[in-house]
Amino acid sequence: MAENKKTKSNPVTEETTVETATDDQVIIAPEPTRDVPTLGFNEDGVMGSTTTKAVKNKEVVTDTTPPATTKIAIFSTRSLYADGFGKLNVGYNIVPKKYADFWLMQRGVRLATPEEVAEAFA
Repeated sequence: MAENKKTKSNPVTEETTVETATDDQVIIAPEPTRDVPTLGFNEDGVMGSTTTKAVKNKEVVTDTTPPATTKIAIFSTRSLYADGFGKLNVGYNIVPKKYADFWLMQRGVRLATPEEVAEAFA
């Protein structure tokens, strides 16, 4: 094969130097001073374009109280589906408290004890 200028490779013999940036040369973006457009969930649980408040000094709060349980464990002997309430699979399911009464009225669905759930998933 005939070599031409395009296919001929020349080895690099120059020594390259790498410059490191000092603290004076580093570019730092300022904190936002107004609402910032972001993606998020609205009150209906639908994802869309929202705005996030610009927070200046964020304080870390350590809360030692356990969170209130808003979910309940139930056991279902069959798969169920209901519009507005979601879906249950066979076995143990974790559902919000507000839907628990509806699901417990269905045939084959019962309340599961915490010990029972722990034993099943241990």
